[in-house]
Amino acid sequence: MAKSARICIIRGMRCAGCSSKVEKTISALPGAENVTVNYATGTMSHTSNPAELSDETIFAAIKKLGFSAELPPEDPAEEEKKEQHIWRIELRNFLIAALFTAILMVYSFSGNGSCSAGNIFLQGLLLIPVLAASRKIFISGIPALLRGSPDMDSLISCGAGIGILAPLIMFFIPAVKGVQHLSFDASAMILTLVMLGRLLEKRARNKVSGAIRELLKLAPPAAELITQEGSQEIAASALQSGQLIRVRPGDAIPADGIVISGSSSVNESMLSGEAIPIDKSPGSEVSGGTLNINGVLEIKVTASGKDSVLGKIIKLVSDAQGSKPPIAALADKVSGIFTWIILSAALLTAILWLFAGAAVPSALNYALSVMVAACPCALGLATPIALIAGIGRGAKSGILIKNGTALENCARSRTIIFDKTGTLTSGIPEIKKVQFYSNAVTSEKELLTFAAAAEQNSSHPLAEAVMRSAPAGYREVKVADFSDRSGFGISCTLDGCRWYFGNEAMMREANIEYRIPEDFAGLTLIFCAREKELAGIIGAGDSLKKESFTVISKLKKAGFRCIMLTGDNCSSAEQCAAQCGIGEFYAALTPQGKVEKINLIRQETDTPVIMTGDGINDAPALAQADTGIAIGSGTAVALESADIILRGNDLSGCLGVIALSRATFRVIRQNLFWAFFYNFGAIPVAAGLTAVLFGFSLNPAICAGTMAASSLTVVLNALRLLGVKTDIHE
Repeated sequence: MAKSARICIIRGMRCAGCSSKVEKTISALPGAENVTVNYATGTMSHTSNPAELSDETIFAAIKKLGFSAELPPEDPAEEEKKEQHIWRIELRNFLIAALFTAILMVYSFSGNGSCSAGNIFLQGLLLIPVLAASRKIFISGIPALLRGSPDMDSLISCGAGIGILAPLIMFFIPAVKGVQHLSFDASAMILTLVMLGRLLEKRARNKVSGAIRELLKLAPPAAELITQEGSQEIAASALQSGQLIRVRPGDAIPADGIVISGSSSVNESMLSGEAIPIDKSPGSEVSGGTLNINGVLEIKVTASGKDSVLGKIIKLVSDAQGSKPPIAALADKVSGIFTWIILSAALLTAILWLFAGAAVPSALNYALSVMVAACPCALGLATPIALIAGIGRGAKSGILIKNGTALENCARSRTIIFDKTGTLTSGIPEIKKVQFYSNAVTSEKELLTFAAAAEQNSSHPLAEAVMRSAPAGYREVKVADFSDRSGFGISCTLDGCRWYFGNEAMMREANIEYRIPEDFAGLTLIFCAREKELAGIIGAGDSLKKESFTVISKLKKAGFRCIMLTGDNCSSAEQCAAQCGIGEFYAALTPQGKVEKINLIRQETDTPVIMTGDGINDAPALAQADTGIAIGSGTAVALESADIILRGNDLSGCLGVIALSRATFRVIRQNLFWAFFYNFGAIPVAAGLTAVLFGFSLNPAICAGTMAASSLTVVLNALRLLGVKTDIHE
């Protein structure tokens, strides 16, 4: 069994340090490759062979770290239900903690905070519900500390635990002096504020990652199944390939399929970005999640659930939101060791204050403040939360981003390369001119007949144009020994003679003399040769997309170097480049030639290169570029090879990709700056530097509040991406 990409859900992670531990542990397992753990999404992706590394082995390793893991449910909506259930439990626990913390603080500040037996008993009773509500912090944090891999919960557990145990030890052990006031209220406040921060953070994160929920809403929960006994309503998730369903006007189509009977208009804007409905009739393909407008359709199901187009889009967005761009490496590395730095700083703080003559409670208070204030939660959220928001914003705009690395490369790039046919042009060629030579054929009609007979076995767009222009009898011509060479053309035997239909490169390779009439300038040429004689030339052309000139103009104003690579002849390429405003182009390139040209351009610029295309012949170039952008109307091979897919056929989506990538990484850099600034800046302040210089200090409860605020600030900053303009000049 071959290795494959696998994903699982991890519950219980509280910071980037947690995700780093899981990533390191699973990476060490035999057979695990490309392990990526995303704290913001709570997921882990890896490549492995299930026969060599089972899910049970992975889950057991994760459980030893103090977390739980499970496979994602078949229906993504089930995961949302679980998250909502967890949210309700955490909200209930927070309300309990907040209530008793408020009572505890009122009791303490009303003159009952002294360290006496009566106050210890009463405050202890009020503290118990707070500890019970926040028990997960201790259940996770203390074992992690004992295992030698402390995390954020370890810091909170130690801080709150010291605040509770220190007064008790000092009260019950007469040899230890210095305690005057119980700090139960401070510990309760720390735990409560941490819980509040996590609730707010999770709610904001859910809003940021709402793209998948919006996609899930497109699919109806039920479908009308047609059987021999009649019709019945079943869950859409239960539909199977081959079943027949009925979709009434105004209903969303529950699965991919082929129309068997009926006619209607279907709104496919969720796939193509085009608001104009598409007419459907028997034989037409439809996709799940699209909206039936005005007719009753009976549809034969071809794919449903995760195998449908919508299901694959949801998986693509989910996988992308769980990926990590290179910029995340620094934050992950720092987060992995930051907990040890904080613990060391807290211990050093307590020692220095004791040497300076401070009382034990005061020294512990400063150490507690350091542990609480400098938790690395914001640092761990800085990159993934912005990536989730950016990719989600793209999904709503018809931009499907497969991974964070492509998005980062796009943000850094200043060079964008375009294919011509189907990308800059409409991609629907038409035969414009035909020239025949009487030494081989007797008429244009005969030349088109032979050409169409050969081209019916080809998948090239020009083949369809030739067949549309040819007489109906071309299918009667006998075809044998067919050969299709990408970047050259086709050859075959027609009625006993060897024919060649291709470009100039094919003619040169076959040693066939050819010439180009002046009136064929600007057209894509198909040279037709019988044996070693030129039989004629077929000239095809398509029109420039209406938005191409505007898109190129905006890119050039934004400082981009725009280049066109095409397999067409130089004359056709020159005409297209002039029409859309591209000054640099390379023509008559094979697919391998495009790859080589991309490598040369990358070496010249020393920056990432973007490639935009749509056809099979663009697939190698899309894969070779640092960021490959595929037009949604392109071939399946091109879409598979690309890093980013534009769901519509509008080239303006390229502007959206660039605007979104720049905005996303601007937010990531802002988040990282403020996270580093806060985490490293909080240590000296919490340690008492302000007390030495200015005579005031931050108590642990305030530090807990600022720690929660820092995480929330990072998330709220990422939320701005949900409203980013998808045009580089808007």
